Amino acid sequence: MNVSRLLSIVLAASSCLYAATCVGREFTDKTGQLKFEGTMIAADDKEIVLKLDGAIKGRELLAIKIEDLSEEDKKWLASEESHRELASAYERQSWKLRNGLEVFGHIVDFARKDITLQRRRGKLYVNDRPFDNLPEIYRKMIPKIVAHFENRPIENDAQFQSWVLAQRANARTFSCEGVLFEFPNGDEYGIPFFFFEADELKVLEPYWQKWLETHGSSDQEKALEEQRQHSLYMQSEANAMQQYQQEMLELSRLQLQMNAVAAGVTSMWEVFLYPPAGVWGQPISVVVVARNSDEASQMAIFNNPGFVLGPVRRLGGGRFRW
Repeated sequence: MNVSRLLSIVLAASSCLYAATCVGREFTDKTGQLKFEGTMIAADDKEIVLKLDGAIKGRELLAIKIEDLSEEDKKWLASEESHRELASAYERQSWKLRNGLEVFGHIVDFARKDITLQRRRGKLYVNDRPFDNLPEIYRKMIPKIVAHFENRPIENDAQFQSWVLAQRANARTFSCEGVLFEFPNGDEYGIPFFFFEADELKVLEPYWQKWLETHGSSDQEKALEEQRQHSLYMQSEANAMQQYQQEMLELSRLQLQMNAVAAGVTSMWEVFLYPPAGVWGQPISVVVVARNSDEASQMAIFNNPGFVLGPVRRLGGGRFRW
């Protein structure tokens, strides 16, 4: 099999993979006339945001007010299935920090907060709370915040303690702007913008500027509503961006496997899977690289628990095997 033919198979396989993972649910408005197919990637108590299966007028994301949805869709939003779908979208998020760390969780809102450090009776307090009583993540974060605003290197505990002692009993206040970040275990922490890599900030900054425009508005009710929208839409774009990156990663993995396929060590297999009897759902097809059809079947079932095995074929002209 030549390389160009193999590349076309890889691209076809990636399309199958994309279709299998991204086909969403059909949503209907309360009139029954408008229908949208997509995957819910963000929601709050007023709106949901769909990543559409097919772009509408160039738009891939669509926000819909919950009050405008059909009663059936509203019931689905209250179900465990919808909660699991949304939680799954959030859990897949990962964010890169400038120190090289990668954190998993999702951003729920923007925040602006003053952090005051003061030494009293030999102890350091942060916003009137003893430093030693802070969660571990904040004990690691505070020295980095000081280093940023003081424009000085603080690489270890000794350097941080030296800075604290130099302040004597004087209070130092730093105004931090950033996001509220929710980790998979449900804990929520504020993380300043300067902790994130530049590429991640490109997603956050436009919505932060819109959030700021409403901050301090005389019409508090309107300001809160607009801030809610900016936070939700930011979550949506973040989810969509990370899903796209994951899809590109999957494509790269397929391309990296081309040499093994070309050498005849492994083959690409398309495995069809069906929901079990009595369970509503769409059949899906997945593409795996394996040595034989039995191994491909096992891999497909392992990665998609609950589905029932259907026909299997080797990509590139192979016959179906039931």
